[in-house]
Amino acid sequence: WIPNWGWAIIILTGIINLVFLPMRLSQMKTSLKMQKAQPRIQDINKKYEKYGLRDTEKQQQKQQEVMAIYKEEGINPVAMGGCLFMVVQLPLIWAFYAVLRNSIELRQAPWLWVHDLSAPDPLHILPILTIVVMYFVQSMTPMPGMDPAQRRMMNITMIAVFGYVTLRYSAGLALYLTVSYGISLAQQFFLNRSELGREIREIQAKRARKKLGKGK
Repeated sequence: WIPNWGWAIIILTGIINLVFLPMRLSQMKTSLKMQKAQPRIQDINKKYEKYGLRDTEKQQQKQQEVMAIYKEEGINPVAMGGCLFMVVQLPLIWAFYAVLRNSIELRQAPWLWVHDLSAPDPLHILPILTIVVMYFVQSMTPMPGMDPAQRRMMNITMIAVFGYVTLRYSAGLALYLTVSYGISLAQQFFLNRSELGREIREIQAKRARKKLGKGK
C-alpha cells in the first residue's frame, strides 16, 4: 500500500507505539503509586540498615515487608523501571534488523537522503537523532526509587548501545528507533502534563522541599 519502504517503516512504527501506549500509561500509574509508597519503603530500609547483607534472615524479612507494601499499593515491581519500554522493544528491533538484512526488496531502497535502507545512514543523521531523542525521553521519564547514580549509568549504557546499533547497522533500523523514540518523547511530554503527571511532579516537589528543609 505504501510505495516507499522508508515511509512504510514510519507508519508501522506509529502503529506499534499506539499498541504500546497502554503500557506507558501503566508505567506512569505504577510510578505514581511508587512515589506514594516511597516514604514507607524508606522507613523499612532504615529499620534494617543496621543488619549486614550476610544476615539473610533479616534481608528476607525486609524483602517480605517491601513486597507487602507493593501488594497493598498494587505496584508491579516488573513495571517500575522506565527502561521497560526499551526492553519490550528488543525483539522488535531484532526482527527489524533481520528483515532489513535478509529482504531483497529493501536492498537499495531509498528514503530522502538515504540511498539504501539496508545499509548504515551515510550522513549519520539518524544515529545522532536517536541519541538526542533517547536522552530527552529518559530525562522526562520518572523512575521512582532508583538511585540517581544508578539511573545515570543505566541511561548512559542504553544510549551508548542504541547509538552504536544505529550507527553500525541499517538506516531502516535507525529510522525505526528514531521515530519510535520521537513518538515516545511526544507521548511522555503530554503524559507529564496530564493530571497523572502533575500529581507525580507534586509528590516529587514536596519530597524535594522536605529534603531541603532537613538539609538546612
